[in-house]
Amino acid sequence: MHQLLTHQRKEKLRSPFWTKNILLNILLGFVGFWLFIMALSAGLAAIRIIAEFYSDLDATEVFTGLLFYFFVFDLISRFLIQKLPAMSIQPYRTLPVSRMKLLHYPLIRSVFSFFNLLPFFLIMPFFIMVVCAGKPAFFSLAWIITLVCFIGVNNFLNFSIKKYFIKKPVLILLLFFITGTLLFLDLQEIFQFSPWFAKFTMYIAGNPPLVILPVSMVILAYRLAYSTMKKNYYPEEAPGSRTITGGFSFLSRYGETGELLGIELKMILRNKRPRSVMIFSLIFLGYGLLLYDDLDNIIKLLMGGFLLTFAFALNYGQFLFSWEGTYFDSYLANKISAYHYIRSKYLFFAAAGIIGFLLTLPYILISPKIFFVNLSMLLYNAGVSSILLLFLCTNNSTSIDLGKSQFMNYQGTGAIQFLMIIPLIGIPIGIHIIFLILGIRHYTIPGLGILGLIGIIFSRYLLQMVVNLFLSRKYTMASGFRKIN
Repeated sequence: MHQLLTHQRKEKLRSPFWTKNILLNILLGFVGFWLFIMALSAGLAAIRIIAEFYSDLDATEVFTGLLFYFFVFDLISRFLIQKLPAMSIQPYRTLPVSRMKLLHYPLIRSVFSFFNLLPFFLIMPFFIMVVCAGKPAFFSLAWIITLVCFIGVNNFLNFSIKKYFIKKPVLILLLFFITGTLLFLDLQEIFQFSPWFAKFTMYIAGNPPLVILPVSMVILAYRLAYSTMKKNYYPEEAPGSRTITGGFSFLSRYGETGELLGIELKMILRNKRPRSVMIFSLIFLGYGLLLYDDLDNIIKLLMGGFLLTFAFALNYGQFLFSWEGTYFDSYLANKISAYHYIRSKYLFFAAAGIIGFLLTLPYILISPKIFFVNLSMLLYNAGVSSILLLFLCTNNSTSIDLGKSQFMNYQGTGAIQFLMIIPLIGIPIGIHIIFLILGIRHYTIPGLGILGLIGIIFSRYLLQMVVNLFLSRKYTMASGFRKIN
């Protein structure tokens, strides 16, 4: 095992990545340092906030309850961002190195992950200044061991989630839906889980021999991760490892537009970066819990309806055409109708908006008003935002590597990606300001819905304008896509 760690360390140090990306490494170092400082500041601020607002309660129990939300967020962040430690197993398969060591290596190496170090900066200030200062020694020791075990559970559980759930997008959606529902029930005080988490942790801390329970949870999570990796040791034998084929053949009955739409969907599901954008957009749907706290604020309702029903279309659509940069020439070389090509992307945006709208229906539990706001913004996004996004994306000319991760990846990102946000968000806000000046601000939401409906009715003419612009720029776009980034 020591030799494997040494080989990996030498591979990293000798890699040209460190010399070719010095500025990026410095930037990542500053980002990591900033996150450590923020976590430390949050831990220190928690001490003051709990003392001020929860002075009549046990500070340790209150802080432990708040950590429930942190661990849920930590698990989701790991799934979206954390890259599992990998090694080049292939060269070792012909050497006298046991498969057991090759499987244990990434699990052991993951213990030293940035994601495992960050929680300590959040927890340790409270542990030293409050728990150790006010609780018995054995209680303090059992409390910190229990929390460290929860960090370990998240770390090893992430292996199983990434290796298993990533192959089954439906299960990923179900997992995030259940997680979002549990958080919603807890935040709305309908059915709270954070107090249970706090009482469970405090009970173990009060009875130190019971610390064997969280330790057993870590061992179980480790064994589960090991078993999952063992099943995926040989990629060709792993269940679900086959390339996605078919699945969208029914779209071919809708002619060339349907076939192009099917190709778009396959590209998203087969490649890492667009698939990460899709998953991130699903997580973003939980943002409504923050936006819908004031139902009398039209701006919040407007932004909530706009962003939640247009989340994936916005995140994915700002790189439109760039996703296909590596094979964009094939569209120019083949007899593919430009109108059908553009229309397939418009229908994709519309379908993504409808799915986003359906996924936001649980927010009706907060207020039925949200249903009508989101419906109005769905019409606006389908009739106005989608067309506008297609117009703006004809300026994209940088190809994207589909296999790379989304996190801290700025490939394909330029000034146009930031500038296109201004009209997309600025137009509905500008319309609201005009209605506000005219004294009819309550008609903003219905007015945007009617505007979107008009756009849908005249979508054929608007799409033809996009096609004309696309035809005038397609060779410039193709030339940019051919450049190596």
